[in-house]
Amino acid sequence: MEFKKFNRLRANYEEFIETAERDIHGKHAIQQTKSVWFDRATIEKLLALTDPKKGGIKIYFGQYDEETLPEIDDTKAKKQMDGRLTVILAASDENKDPQEETQVINNGWFCPPNCG
Repeated sequence: MEFKKFNRLRANYEEFIETAERDIHGKHAIQQTKSVWFDRATIEKLLALTDPKKGGIKIYFGQYDEETLPEIDDTKAKKQMDGRLTVILAASDENKDPQEETQVINNGWFCPPNCG
């Protein structure tokens, strides 16, 4: 992918999501997720559950609410995740949906605050 397109796609998303947050939540708009980082070991763990030729990673989009907030000790940080967008990685053969809990992972590093 051309880096110019990469940057344009990101900018389009950020403009859209900031506008949507303001339109929906007004003065209570939150700073939305810009990216989620997963380490290599996490991705390799999922890939190990798939067929070497037909396997891959399926990415789902989601949004945290009170019932789905990440399991972190920092209560303030946890509260700030309410309403934030997230991605869920799933081990998948030929684009099939996961059938077991071991096939899905959430809890990457969020930007913000973990931007690099």
